[in-house]
Amino acid sequence: MEKCLAFVLGGGGARGALQVGALRALFEAGYKPDLLVGTSIGAANAAALALWGVNMDGVAALERAYQSTAEGRLMDSPGRLVWHAISGRPDYTSKRAKEFLIAAGITSDMRFEHVQNVRLGLIGAEMGSGQTLIFGLDPGQSVLEGVLASCAVPPWFAPIENDDQLIVDGGALSNLPIEPALIMGATEIIAFDLSVLPTSSRPINKLNQLENSVSAFMKREIYLEIALAEAKGVLVHYMRLQSFPPIQMWDFSTYRNLIRIGYETAAHHISDWNQIR
Repeated sequence: MEKCLAFVLGGGGARGALQVGALRALFEAGYKPDLLVGTSIGAANAAALALWGVNMDGVAALERAYQSTAEGRLMDSPGRLVWHAISGRPDYTSKRAKEFLIAAGITSDMRFEHVQNVRLGLIGAEMGSGQTLIFGLDPGQSVLEGVLASCAVPPWFAPIENDDQLIVDGGALSNLPIEPALIMGATEIIAFDLSVLPTSSRPINKLNQLENSVSAFMKREIYLEIALAEAKGVLVHYMRLQSFPPIQMWDFSTYRNLIRIGYETAAHHISDWNQIR
């Protein structure tokens, strides 16, 4: 089997800046992926890197994109979302996201077959069948449609209606898309996990309970996908990328600090990997 190193980029909103720092550390250490697979913000990062370069120049462009995102307030707080809904503009954020991606170069005529030097897979979740969708298996598919579908997390971004399908954020079914990377032929995986650990804060309220339930579900899901990779003989280098305390997924204002933390965390993991080798 031909070797295929995959970078698997998980979802987590503004915490995606952690992946940018980690990517810089990996490129500095000489790691270069043959395949990029992303969910949600990880899909946006993967598509941007595929467009701008799977190298240090691409990382620098990603850093500038996060600065623009922070300045442009791409994702609103829940309170502002309520206001948009009351004022009759529930899809306001979706429109801004599409305009932002087009301005960045991910245009409506860009197809996966136009991506050079790396293969790209973007993950959505189809609600009717309960199955993940891999945008990129068909080279004629739209990259823009793939990013928008993978990032369609309610209430910020509207679901994508495609024929008889209703597609939402890929994180609903695979927030760290290791299984899709296996389907696309990965023989070794570096996984960038942005999920937040369950909190033990007191007192426990209903919001804590909901957050902990979602975190536990995602943790279990990741465990199963890593186990699947191991059963297939595919090595997974797992990286948990997290700040303390965790930031809200819509708050891009701390992106510089997150990039720094992501870089330091990845550098530590790389050092451990080199010692094992």
